[in-house]
Amino acid sequence: MKDPLVSVKMVTYNHAPYIARAIEGVLQQKVSFPIELVIGEDCSTDGTREIVFEYQKKYPDIIRVFTSDHNVGASQNYKRIRKPCRGRYIAFCEGDDYWHHPLKLQKQVDYLERHPECGLVYSSYDIYHVKSRKKITDFIKYRKWVIPKNPGISDFVEAKSVLGLAILTCTVTLRRSIYDQILESDPYLYSGHFLMGDTQLWAEMANLIRVHYIPESLATHIITEESATRSKDKKKMLRFTVSCCELMLYLCNKYKLPSSMRNVHEVDWCDSSLRLAFHSRNAKLADEVRSKKKAFTWEEWLRYFGAKYLVMYHFCRLIALFPVLFRKRHNQWT
Repeated sequence: MKDPLVSVKMVTYNHAPYIARAIEGVLQQKVSFPIELVIGEDCSTDGTREIVFEYQKKYPDIIRVFTSDHNVGASQNYKRIRKPCRGRYIAFCEGDDYWHHPLKLQKQVDYLERHPECGLVYSSYDIYHVKSRKKITDFIKYRKWVIPKNPGISDFVEAKSVLGLAILTCTVTLRRSIYDQILESDPYLYSGHFLMGDTQLWAEMANLIRVHYIPESLATHIITEESATRSKDKKKMLRFTVSCCELMLYLCNKYKLPSSMRNVHEVDWCDSSLRLAFHSRNAKLADEVRSKKKAFTWEEWLRYFGAKYLVMYHFCRLIALFPVLFRKRHNQWT
């Protein structure tokens, strides 16, 4: 295999309906430089593993697969394919997404080569809902999001920021040198403790080097019923929301951002944590929220006592059938 200019990182687990398309999206790239596709396969049980190895046999000069005889989890699977990547640039595509534009890599690498002051390039994307079979083209344009031209870390942490949603992993290509520097500078932040895996990386990249947006849809993001950021399990989604708040609070402390930013995330943490405490009947978490937030609304008191006492929990579940106390959050993808 020639020394690649770009290493494409692809993690996959039980992506049998999608993995071939993800791999083909990389192989179809029309580029003037060598690339490699580094796949982390996490012992899938649905045939994904077999599909991946078939592609490796067919394209041994491009595809390298890293796996094990047991499941290691998403975070460790992601980590173990970092060191094997040899390219000057790193691009990402998870096993259920794909690149639909054949010049995706060429466009991004050309920009990075011409602009050494830039460390990360991303683009708009399409959204495809598997259940409804609905496709939204050029999602950033569809949502009318205003993308900052030269974002800094505050643009990621502020409460109304769109960058956490606008920068999708499958659209990113970045400089490996900056990537390695950031990951090694704060092992805790990238240890897998936070359930959100990439937003902190984009934020810290923007803090060190310029980030560039290409206003063109180059990749497609697949939305399934169950994923790290989407689930019918209320407790799973609340845990994710709580973790996101904790991540933002961590970044606020690390970079000494204005207290106004921190206060917003503290309020969100209290709200989400109290809901999680109620639904998981976690009295300790409820007390932690109570220690941080002295004044409760009557709805919050119900959640608080519902987390601590079984009778109150069932009472709250009953009355919630009438006035909807636990409203669903707005769907960010529609």
